[in-house]
Amino acid sequence: MTPIDPAPDPSWGRWGPDDERGALNTLGPRAVARGLACVVDHVAVSLAAPIVAGRSTGAVGRPAPAHHMLRDGGDYAAGLPERGGFGFSDDVITLPTHGVTHLDALAHIWKDGLMYNGHPSTEVSSRGARRLGIHTVGPILTRGVFVDLVPAGRSWLDPGEAVGVADLRAKLDAADVTLEPGDALLVRTGWTQAWIAGENDPHRWPGLHADCADWLAEQDLALVGADNIGVEAFPSSDPDCQVPLHLALLRGHGVIFCELLDLAALAETGRSTFLFIASPLNLVGAVGGPVAPVALL
Repeated sequence: MTPIDPAPDPSWGRWGPDDERGALNTLGPRAVARGLACVVDHVAVSLAAPIVAGRSTGAVGRPAPAHHMLRDGGDYAAGLPERGGFGFSDDVITLPTHGVTHLDALAHIWKDGLMYNGHPSTEVSSRGARRLGIHTVGPILTRGVFVDLVPAGRSWLDPGEAVGVADLRAKLDAADVTLEPGDALLVRTGWTQAWIAGENDPHRWPGLHADCADWLAEQDLALVGADNIGVEAFPSSDPDCQVPLHLALLRGHGVIFCELLDLAALAETGRSTFLFIASPLNLVGAVGGPVAPVALL
């Protein structure tokens, strides 16, 4: 049995001392049904940013994806014979799990040597995560709630620009949407479009302010996502911590983060609610999982 910190974060132990799924435990038939009820147009919108070989987001420690052909038409043009009545092409990719559209596993972040639910950070070794890895996540189907943080007339928020809880709540009120347990909240900063245009700053990005943490935790969300590198604004307004939302939500309450989304097409639909569908690659021991989420309108 995993020992629980004597002064645990609020959700530690909520689903038992050995829990590894965190806020994903709020998902179930009711959450799925709530998402399905939002499907009226039967139109699927991709939320995944493009993966381009040789092009990284610029985040420190995350190299660019690489794409190599194992076999192609040139091999046959050079004399490789077709066998069995056909020819074929094949390829391989390498990519950073946190450098493309992805989900953060709960093993991604810790403080004072403890991850979500008191699991020790020593459970993550050079061989990967024995606890809280992305393989514990599985498919996510729930109601998605979209908030566009970019004001009319602007393409994206400024580097480092932070949106506080009052503004976030005002936008939800304007859309007449009330967050419910198990929802997936997605917020658009425009960072992905700035990156595609080559005008992003890899060391500073807009996002949610640290003052959103407590209120978001109270909403009992399963997931929070954004079209930037880390959901929250960077650098942080907290002088003692550069990732306060990660610590408060992911570590404290087991809320999964989805980062580097492309939300431009979703913004154009004008929809605030939809069925959110995401399933990370089942990479055993990984602390992040590439994903191609879909909004079903």
